[in-house]
Amino acid sequence: MAEIIQAKDLRPGMTFLTPKGDILLVLENTFNKTAMGKGIVKCRVKNLRTGSITWEPLTGEKFEKAEVSTVEMDFSYLDGSNYVFMDQNTYDTIEIPSSKLEWEKNFIVEGVKFRVRKYGDEILDIALPDQVTLTVKDAEEAIQGNSVNSAGKKAWLETGWMVEVPQFIKKGEKIIVNTADGKYVGRGK
Repeated sequence: MAEIIQAKDLRPGMTFLTPKGDILLVLENTFNKTAMGKGIVKCRVKNLRTGSITWEPLTGEKFEKAEVSTVEMDFSYLDGSNYVFMDQNTYDTIEIPSSKLEWEKNFIVEGVKFRVRKYGDEILDIALPDQVTLTVKDAEEAIQGNSVNSAGKKAWLETGWMVEVPQFIKKGEKIIVNTADGKYVGRGK
């Protein structure tokens, strides 16, 4: 028997099934209680089958909990338009089409461990680590006279992602990037 979750009990990280058959992952939730009425529940959710992220009004609804499992895997290589991941314990490989990884592909590099999410045998997507270290492949020239605390410049990373970095960052350096918003965090090692 499937576990039923009330909308007011949804928390970030939980997954549930919609009546249409979508599997949603809660990213954020808000609960506003009014004096005269019921509480209003809105959740920012990611559809694990399509990758779309939306705000959904869920007040008063009930959902079936989706039993989503995760397997830790390493990114191996890009095979045409598919990303190939390998389980280091079993050496099993899986391919995920790049169309399912529109945001994630900006942070996928060899040697980084990812958690692949599955629903039964269906591969849904990958969960990124909070931060990744990437190499700067190209950067704008630093503007003379600017100090460290002033405006940044654009840098393009090994994955093709463009990020705003401080003036002192040079081509070939490693930097740490937040995968939630794609912004520069600091210098890498």
